[in-house]
Amino acid sequence: MTLHANRGNARRTALLRLGALCGLTLAGDIPAALAAARRTPAAALLTADELTLTGVLAELIIPRTETPGALDVGAHYTIDHLLDACARAEDQATFRAGLARIDTVAREHAGKPFRALPAVRQTAMLRALDGGTAPFTPADIAAFRKLKSYVAFAYYTSEPGAMRELAYLPVPGGFTGYVKVTPKTRTWAI
Repeated sequence: MTLHANRGNARRTALLRLGALCGLTLAGDIPAALAAARRTPAAALLTADELTLTGVLAELIIPRTETPGALDVGAHYTIDHLLDACARAEDQATFRAGLARIDTVAREHAGKPFRALPAVRQTAMLRALDGGTAPFTPADIAAFRKLKSYVAFAYYTSEPGAMRELAYLPVPGGFTGYVKVTPKTRTWAI
């Protein structure tokens, strides 16, 4: 009986502490700290260099215009999370090899890593990659197209991508709060 009573007290104490913690998060700078942590999460799968390169590539694929770009919405962190949580090991390896290949070609042709190249050279290199011109192979093209699909998914499932770029309407056509119902009204159609 004492063992069960101690477990009950421990559970109550834990719940009280959790409630106090939740109450504390509503005041002061704690919500700001939590929001900042969400904006800059730690990488799950990719190295810091791979994550940075993914961010640069994402911003070139969906740049900032009058709406936020892919880098602004943290698409590279979403891609990292998707790769870690959803992709098979061979898909992860293919993605990472594609990043390495882009960086290798940049070093071979410009003497610098891809992220250090001027934006004009980066764009020209990505156009060559997307178009399949030398030195890129069909495997490189497939890896880049997969990267573009990850960027598009990460961007358009973000709040700014969906709400500002796509102008998603949660209730299309408006909302009518009061509808007069008569005996002839088809209530199943309201």
